[in-house]
Amino acid sequence: MKKIKTLTCVVLMALLIMTLMALSAFAITIPAFTVSPSSQLQIVLPAGTTFNGSISITGTLRFWVSDPNGAQIINLGLIDKPTAFGFVAQHSGNYTLNFENDVPHSDPIQVSFSYTTNPDISGSGNSTGISLVYLAISIIITVLGSILIIFLVHRKTKKQRAVIV
Repeated sequence: MKKIKTLTCVVLMALLIMTLMALSAFAITIPAFTVSPSSQLQIVLPAGTTFNGSISITGTLRFWVSDPNGAQIINLGLIDKPTAFGFVAQHSGNYTLNFENDVPHSDPIQVSFSYTTNPDISGSGNSTGISLVYLAISIIITVLGSILIIFLVHRKTKKQRAVIV
């Protein structure tokens, strides 16, 4: 009986934590762009922000990330397939994402880039973050899951009492 109550509490806490975690991250997709010789994206990040990026490309290019001090913090080298990377911002400021097509006489490369940050650093623009609809759905699922677990535990407790009597 005590194990069931403990399990119920753990499951309820897990549901609530998952809901809060889902609400804290934020996704942004940059419109596809072309890299002829090179391109850069600059993103302002506060210290402590977790940044996870995803790159899809139509050729081979060199990719690296520099922090606000100019230090290289990520170097993926040459990439030719969809690639993901991540880091935690150690300093506040502009982080530079560098895309370089250093193959002579090659065709321009199309790049699709998206990223998530935690916490949310978005402003307006082309964000695909969690809308109020998803917030409501997450809360409803959490509440219904909690009610279902409580109901099942209460029902099992009733059956155990009936068997004892």
